[in-house]
Amino acid sequence: MLQEKPKPGVVVIGSDFRALGVVRSLGRRGVPCIVVDNLPRSAWFSRYVKKRIRWHGSLDTEEFLQFLLRLAPAQHLEQWVLLPMPDDAVELVARHAEELASYYQLVTQGWDVVQWANDKRLTYRMAQELEVPCPQTWYPRSEADLQKMAIRFPVIIKPAISLRLQHALRLKALPANNYEELLAQYRLAVAIMAPEDILLQEIIPGDGRSQFSLAAYCKDGRVLASMTARRTRQYPIDYGLGSSFVEAIEVPALVEPAEKLLNHMHVTGMLEVEFKYDQRDQQYKLLDINLRPWGWHTLSIACGLDFPWMQYCDLLGEPPAPQTPRYGYHWVRFITDLPAGLQEIRAGITRPGAYLRSHLGKAVFSVFAWYDPLPALGDLASAFVRALPRRKTHKQPEEEQPEHSEQAGLAQQENRLADNCPVAETLMSERKA
Repeated sequence: MLQEKPKPGVVVIGSDFRALGVVRSLGRRGVPCIVVDNLPRSAWFSRYVKKRIRWHGSLDTEEFLQFLLRLAPAQHLEQWVLLPMPDDAVELVARHAEELASYYQLVTQGWDVVQWANDKRLTYRMAQELEVPCPQTWYPRSEADLQKMAIRFPVIIKPAISLRLQHALRLKALPANNYEELLAQYRLAVAIMAPEDILLQEIIPGDGRSQFSLAAYCKDGRVLASMTARRTRQYPIDYGLGSSFVEAIEVPALVEPAEKLLNHMHVTGMLEVEFKYDQRDQQYKLLDINLRPWGWHTLSIACGLDFPWMQYCDLLGEPPAPQTPRYGYHWVRFITDLPAGLQEIRAGITRPGAYLRSHLGKAVFSVFAWYDPLPALGDLASAFVRALPRRKTHKQPEEEQPEHSEQAGLAQQENRLADNCPVAETLMSERKA
């Protein structure tokens, strides 16, 4: 009798609550999961993680690329699925897809596809060509350009492609209500990133209740399964780093513009397309496209659309059949939704009773689960660490010391990991077993 071929495992780059949703989805089905990250977060502590590997450095560097290329043969991970979570890691994998595909199965498409989502200049150009509404956007190359442009305030300054602003200031955008504020914010932005990577965009009025998303699984640009949601609250409430409360509701008007974009890009995989409703002209306007697991993707699982599992099966030659979602659930990340609720109450957007009532009904939690409790503690611990004042770091030891062999290099990584996180001792014990 022929034995069933073992399922290839998954190497998840990143360990936040988005990664946790992926690990739980696949791990409960017997798919072995490894997480790689430079800061242990909630997924790091999940019972469904087989190994944990700490990387000391950024996830978008040549050093990290070489580490991934060494990791597969050294740990016998050939043909495992590589699934990056952070945008910088997504870009790294997309730009080096051909090299990485020699060792891993990739869910990330090449840069020729991914650039249309990651580079906002291309995103909005594509939207204009396809006649998909989007906010008015300007692309200054210098301070002199600011004076020449007919800018309609208020606006935000945001990066076209990089996460440098978020890493440096823990903000996704810099607001400006007049020219003086714009000049000051522009100078701040130029100190962080190149002028050609900066764009200005009009602010569409409205809070989180005007923000919507279409989540989907696509095959060569064709939508096989999708659902819509309202991103009701985010934190901070003005220009949030991420959603904190999301409701699964039907918004049929999102389907046509999203399908135009996805078909044009020839996307394959799980994705989210973000819109904001502009009451002034009654249009849903494109904000962003995410070609990787997004913050609230576990809400989709509760609604019957398990996108990580669809993606895994499709990669193995079993494309998902069209499916219909079940609406009526909501997703909440309490660690950010509580402060978001307080901000909305102070701003007069909601009342305490209305905030509490929003949590009634069928809820999906970003991290907490009785069957996998440790990630909730890890999430609190990592949030505390990130809240501490930052200090300058020196070059990492692995960059200073030559490696005598691939196995020695991995052993150094694991020893440093064990020093930083006792949970990671399983790495050594599993390798030695």
